[in-house]
Amino acid sequence: MRRRRSKLEILTYPNPVLRRPARPVEPRSPEACAAAEALRAAFGEIAALGLAANQIGLPVRVVLVRIGDEERVLLNPEVVARSGELEVAWEGCLSLPGVEAEVPRAKEVVVRATDEEGQPVELHLSELEARLLQHEVGHLDGELYVDLLPRDERRRVLTEFRMAQERLKEKVSSLP
Repeated sequence: MRRRRSKLEILTYPNPVLRRPARPVEPRSPEACAAAEALRAAFGEIAALGLAANQIGLPVRVVLVRIGDEERVLLNPEVVARSGELEVAWEGCLSLPGVEAEVPRAKEVVVRATDEEGQPVELHLSELEARLLQHEVGHLDGELYVDLLPRDERRRVLTEFRMAQERLKEKVSSLP
């Protein structure tokens, strides 16, 4: 039996959808349910800790994140508190494949959201999980991790990304 090819497409820089703030959704609404279902399907095909709905072309405030051993869909997540202590660590992004940079982020955050049933959620996160939620909420706000870098480092990362994309195009065009 032949497996059908997935239609999953992760939007990549400079797609304008990635730069537009996503709009809030109502729990249990058809839009929220469709976004959660699409994120689950996409998450099954990628190796990542998180994915924002706008990365798959859905301009709504929904993310799927892996926190500990649990995958959670969060609706309308907002970072409501950040520690003053910053942590610099390597970060990459499915929307900027093939490049990474050291990004400063708050070491601890508090995130408020709603679950799929409409119940309020408050997460107190630190280190990797705090970084993950800041990254995904940034997507929903139209922000990419490169926006947090000093100008020269941002230029370097974006140049490296463009070069990697060109190499990929050349490789694909040379296939029989």
